[in-house]
Amino acid sequence: MKKMKLLFIFLLAAAMLSACGTTKKEQNAGSGGSDGKENTETADDGTSKQQDGEGKSDDESPDGQDQKENETGRGSDKIRLMEKNLNYQVKGEEKEETAFLKESDNQDYSLYVLPDYELTGEEPRKDVLYLKENDALFMRIELLPADAELNDEIETAKSQLESVSSDIKEAKPQGHEWLKDAAGFTADNGNEKVSAYLIPQKDWLLKLTIFTPVKENAEDPFLKMAETIEKK
Repeated sequence: MKKMKLLFIFLLAAAMLSACGTTKKEQNAGSGGSDGKENTETADDGTSKQQDGEGKSDDESPDGQDQKENETGRGSDKIRLMEKNLNYQVKGEEKEETAFLKESDNQDYSLYVLPDYELTGEEPRKDVLYLKENDALFMRIELLPADAELNDEIETAKSQLESVSSDIKEAKPQGHEWLKDAAGFTADNGNEKVSAYLIPQKDWLLKLTIFTPVKENAEDPFLKMAETIEKK
């Protein structure tokens, strides 16, 4: 009986040792499988991240291009500052003031207006820029279409000046290089002076008519503001 009992204990111990060895192998195998799986997932994640990075890089190109176009003023559109210093003469005195950007509500343009002046619509396709303290000093602004004939407009301007005086003279103001290609005419009746300028642009014609007293040299600020006219 003792021998049988010892044999039974020996066989039980051997079985337990065998079971422990199998468990360790399974655990090691399971651990190795888990590690392999984790490594595979890490590699997959790395590949995925790399692809995402490459995809993002590709997507950023058009977005960056759009942003660049917006920064340059939405293509070819020019962005104007809200104010600009203008130098001008009035009554023989040199002045410098800050003019502010104004957009016409009546025509398709903007210009810089000095603080003492006001821009308003007169009638369709005609605006008036006048001196606030004396609205007898003003300039009419007309943007004529591209198909307007310069010679016909010159004859029209001369006929309008004849209502002031039959003595119509050519007008070429000094210090206004931008008017070198303009057709300019002036007439006065001893009290009132009216000047008309037709300035060819790229695809349109700018017409200015300036009304000032004869005794006051008041055209210069009007012409300096008119020089800043830009079509939208």
